Amino acid sequence: MTARVTTGVILAGGASRRMGQDKAMLPARGHTSLLHHQVALMQQLGLEQLFISRHITLQTPADLQHLVISDINDEYHDGPLAGIFSIAKACPQAEALLVMPVDLPLMDLATLRYLLNIGDADDRAVYFLQEYLPLYLPLSTRIRQYLEDQLTLATADKSIRGLLSYCQALSLQPANSTALTNTNTHEEWLASQQVSATPTVIERE
Repeated sequence: MTARVTTGVILAGGASRRMGQDKAMLPARGHTSLLHHQVALMQQLGLEQLFISRHITLQTPADLQHLVISDINDEYHDGPLAGIFSIAKACPQAEALLVMPVDLPLMDLATLRYLLNIGDADDRAVYFLQEYLPLYLPLSTRIRQYLEDQLTLATADKSIRGLLSYCQALSLQPANSTALTNTNTHEEWLASQQVSATPTVIERE
């Protein structure tokens, strides 16, 4: 359990256009779907809460529907920042978020725990290299206001990069870079399924 009230977030709201089908629903690592796999992984961290950010237009398995918080905008998906904002708005008691995109099938527990522990200890936003996600994000009043502004103002910057810059986030070097393997296409997905996900012991540099 972390020192702060930390809520886990799985971002699974995108249209998966390059994949040609909903990435979250692909079978993975012995689970009926990648979404089920990522929920099982995040549950091992002992977080206070865990939610799935998912757009209302996407179908969700019945056994996971109680974890879903839909995007504020039900017309179309505004990207990962919209998912983060929707969770933050729905969880006023949360003091921090641990955010992971669904499309990292090789993510391991040690990598997530490292991100969580460093972010919690330093009380600052942290991420890995130039990947931007996964992300540990403290939810101060200032950051909550930033999220709301970017989703409501006409001149908004809805990028995760903009959020990290605003937070002066810390970039970490992962011990297991394979854990950050992103799967946007069918070819990338097939390649990822040939790799054994081996947990790596991670130490802070």
